[in-house]
Amino acid sequence: MKNILIVAAENSAVHYGSKIIDRFSESEHEVSFFGAGGDDFAEKKVELIVHSRELSIVGIVEVLSSLFRMKKIMGKLLNSAIRKKADAAILIDYPDFNLRLAKKLKKAGIPVYYYISPTIWAWRYSRVKIIRKYVDHMFIIFPFEKKIFERENIPYTYTGHPLIPSIKITKSKESFRRSLKTARDEKLLAVLPGSRLSEVGSLLPEMLKTVEILRSELNLRVVILKADNIDLNILKKFIEDSGTEAEILDQKERYNLFNASDAALASCGTSNLELGICGLPFAAVYRVNKLSYLLGRGFLNISLYSIVNILSGKEVVPEFIQREFTAENCARAVSGLLKDPDRSEKQKNEFKLLKKKLTPGSSPSDIVYNKLEALIFSKNKLITK
Repeated sequence: MKNILIVAAENSAVHYGSKIIDRFSESEHEVSFFGAGGDDFAEKKVELIVHSRELSIVGIVEVLSSLFRMKKIMGKLLNSAIRKKADAAILIDYPDFNLRLAKKLKKAGIPVYYYISPTIWAWRYSRVKIIRKYVDHMFIIFPFEKKIFERENIPYTYTGHPLIPSIKITKSKESFRRSLKTARDEKLLAVLPGSRLSEVGSLLPEMLKTVEILRSELNLRVVILKADNIDLNILKKFIEDSGTEAEILDQKERYNLFNASDAALASCGTSNLELGICGLPFAAVYRVNKLSYLLGRGFLNISLYSIVNILSGKEVVPEFIQREFTAENCARAVSGLLKDPDRSEKQKNEFKLLKKKLTPGSSPSDIVYNKLEALIFSKNKLITK
């Protein structure tokens, strides 16, 4: 029996981790997983030492204010790994936490495998030194990252992006719109306020103001996508306080929602790539604590924020960051997408090119599993690219 620590703090990471757990469950190997994750992990019999909602923070100031709590959580995971004599640790994304944890695990003699590299290409390149020292093998998802890890002499495996094969649309556009009671003359707008409580608190009120402006000129139906670790009542309270109308939809239906919608207003993050792959035109927004933004700007190597724009090397989707994130700016951009077919089509064409660039030859979860199997179960544990 192998004991494996797995740490996934965010919705997307939990989803990717679940795929890896499934592959181990289907194998002949006896493996017991424990660590940090969401409800999906619990359903797969992962022993949750920490629920992912406890790790839901964003921004430098917010992180600093939660240092004691995060240190305590890290200690719980480390102590569990030592007590259970973990054979390996699989850390997924969430670099500010996971790189620190990697250092402690490595010092405890536990091999560390990291899935989805920190965005060293975007900011804080110096983290590459930590990766080289404390991560045994890195799994990268973007093709341009290969050059970085080859140059830095860090063992890696390129997997392709795990989003693409995991996106499944199960209902037709027409049937899903009917299930939402969306009339034929209504425009369906998806609103994605983020997967962290701090994001929702910072972004959703202004998003709802945007909705009110759009309703003054369009026949609009609005659906807010709820992240798994966000309490439903919190979203309901924001809607109630805004005085606007909006439905709330569970994450499990997100791809059907993207397929059925006419446009989206979304926080910057993994969801931007999901929207692009699904071909839904959108505008991206983000806002953090002002001090967090000022402190973080000095570490940035990029001028674009949405992952769709970063990967495309240009502004494919309009993005409104910090002071530019106003209801008026967002309404103008979303209104253009809803009223101007040429503007929407231009985004869709760019999305097709991006999807082609990121499509792997094999299933990313299969690639990760096969490599992990060799690293964890092979006596020689040869590391190849």
